[in-house]
Amino acid sequence: MLTTPPLKPLLELVARLEAEELRCALGGSGLLAALGLTETVHDWDLTVDASLERLVPLAGGWPFETAGSSGVHADAKLMFPAHSIEVIARFAFHGPRGVIRIPTVVAGHWRGVPLGSPEAWLAAYHLLERPAKRDLLLGYLRARGHDGAVVERLLAEPLPMDLAGMLASLRDPNPGGAVPPSSTT
Repeated sequence: MLTTPPLKPLLELVARLEAEELRCALGGSGLLAALGLTETVHDWDLTVDASLERLVPLAGGWPFETAGSSGVHADAKLMFPAHSIEVIARFAFHGPRGVIRIPTVVAGHWRGVPLGSPEAWLAAYHLLERPAKRDLLLGYLRARGHDGAVVERLLAEPLPMDLAGMLASLRDPNPGGAVPPSSTT
């Protein structure tokens, strides 16, 4: 049975963002739940390719908190604790070779909410050092296919080599270079 925070405030916030022509996408455990990869969502994570200053006026009277870049995060957050919602402004991470931008890409819809890219969240979970969640998405993408444009966009970022290799392996229908068995009889 799926356990989530209330959906109504999330839908309301998505409507506010979309009314301002701001593309947003659900990620984190909400994305995993939408893809059938988990049954528990502790909070809603929305990404938006907009500045925190652009997002704060859209709080609409809801009490909120903000957070700036810290630790591995090179982004900012607008948080609504009462509704278990975090809006990640310009999703990005500090990496060993520079700032890695994770694009907000809408890959579908679930219960009226735009869904983020599994490829983007695979990268995010890798950078957050959450291998179990990363591997769920990697298995999902290998089983169902990937969005080549998103993979190429991510590969243009200054990714760590292990993450770049993982994403590049999605392009290769034959990872590891094994020769498929011959079908001659």
